[in-house]
Amino acid sequence: MLKLRLTDAVIRNFELPKDKADVVLWDTLVTGFGLRVRPNSKTWIIAYRPAGSGRGGVFKRMRIGTPATLKTASDARNLARATLGKIAHGGDPLAERKAAREADKAKLADLIDRYEADLQRRKYVGAELHCRNLRSKMSHLLARDIRGITGAEFARVIEKLEAAGKPGAARDYRARCRAFLTWAVSKAQAIPTNPLAGHRKERATRADRVAKAEHGRALSDAEVARLWLAGDPDTVNGRLWRFWILTGCRRGEGAGLTRAMIDTKAKVIRLPAAFTKQGRGHEVPITKALAELLAACPVDSRSDLVFASPRTGGLISGWMQITDAANKATGSIF
Repeated sequence: MLKLRLTDAVIRNFELPKDKADVVLWDTLVTGFGLRVRPNSKTWIIAYRPAGSGRGGVFKRMRIGTPATLKTASDARNLARATLGKIAHGGDPLAERKAAREADKAKLADLIDRYEADLQRRKYVGAELHCRNLRSKMSHLLARDIRGITGAEFARVIEKLEAAGKPGAARDYRARCRAFLTWAVSKAQAIPTNPLAGHRKERATRADRVAKAEHGRALSDAEVARLWLAGDPDTVNGRLWRFWILTGCRRGEGAGLTRAMIDTKAKVIRLPAAFTKQGRGHEVPITKALAELLAACPVDSRSDLVFASPRTGGLISGWMQITDAANKATGSIF
């Protein structure tokens, strides 16, 4: 162990012995303060035992700077004194640094980014839409450490959506959030348990059961005709309704349709396997009526989507409002 008074001259003139790969010069003025010298670097360090650990405590070494950041030995010594003083009063800067790094990795926004990347790696259809929904519904929580977000806070998002008359959005968010939190427990291991694990769906009322019986049924010819006439071809929603009627495509397949999927020469729409719910490629014939409908869709310079959102240029959202508009226009329940 080399102990000497660290001065600017000592630091400048010290040369690492050829048989050494690492030497620490310990200061005689401040116990625990030193300079680590390696072949290509010099680093100011402190060595300490956390307060209360006693003589049996493990010594920790922490980097506090370099001769480039702390220009003089006096500057480095003053910083070392201040840091060691905090340690003497119960601080543990290395533990605090580790906790800060863990907290940063556990931010809800960062975890949703990791979740989206994982879904995309697994070729999950709609990964971007899935995570965009989570971000928009929990925008007020994104900067928080997920370990500090309670189940009540996640549940409050569901309650607000229900109170706003958006039961479909509430159910959708609940399902997406539970899946994300399950991933955060099992794969990311960012939290020990799912905060929404005990949150159960409300028991269906008679009105709910009647609505469910109506939902998803086959429309009569008269209802299809009313829906077709209600679909204003001058609006994105109207053109999308008519596209669904002409093709029988699923909701997301119509909303996510891009011009690259349309082969006008072969008169067919090619939906890729990764795009469809069943995970198989699917071809939709382009009839005369469908060709006229597609030709009427204006090109949006912001995206390649055929039925782009007029507000954002991205995917259309707000399915409950679209469905409510169709119900109001036709006098039916879709």
